[in-house]
Amino acid sequence: MAVLTGYLPVEQGVACLAALRRHTDTVRAQGDRRSRDQIMADTLVERVTGQAAAADVNIELHVLMPLTSLLDPHDATPAEIAGYGPIPAGTAHDLLRSSRGRRWWRLFTAPADGPIIAADRFRRRFNGPLGTLIRLRDRTCRDPYCDAPIRHLDHVHRHADGGPSTLANGRGLCARGNYVRETPGWTATVTNDGRHSHPHTVTITTPTGHTYTSSAPQPP
Repeated sequence: MAVLTGYLPVEQGVACLAALRRHTDTVRAQGDRRSRDQIMADTLVERVTGQAAAADVNIELHVLMPLTSLLDPHDATPAEIAGYGPIPAGTAHDLLRSSRGRRWWRLFTAPADGPIIAADRFRRRFNGPLGTLIRLRDRTCRDPYCDAPIRHLDHVHRHADGGPSTLANGRGLCARGNYVRETPGWTATVTNDGRHSHPHTVTITTPTGHTYTSSAPQPP
């Protein structure tokens, strides 16, 4: 489950709640068997998203699990929804089966002897599936001791210095982390490219000479 809150001016908050209650009273009077809380929750989703029904939510499930786990309903390996966190494998299968909205599956797999994803390594920015994959791999800012949301996709080996736009040379950073590393004295180096079952690892050196290691989190 998830909790959605809104910090509103009092008159607007009261108006929203009153509108939900009025609608709920009307629907209940027409014979709807759902509880008042269920009707209010469904109505909130429908009005915010513009969907005809709350269950019609469009699902883009970023599956971080072996392909065999996705295809085998008896495999207990969990999945993860980007922006939320790990969910049981059974829940992931239920979402894909029960949603009446549009559904997308994005499956990223690594050939035994090649890169995880093909891309134009000379492109200036991490766009499209490559950018999505970096965000999925890193989840939060890769600076040590920082778990802020990812705002920028950074070239570990700077693009201005010839660094390629590849999965191994990319990392997710918060805005502050990306701006700080552009100041004199900061360096970052890829020490593990993330292939062959090892996490993607970057070593950061500060202007004082201290070094820190940042590894991408393991999939659930």
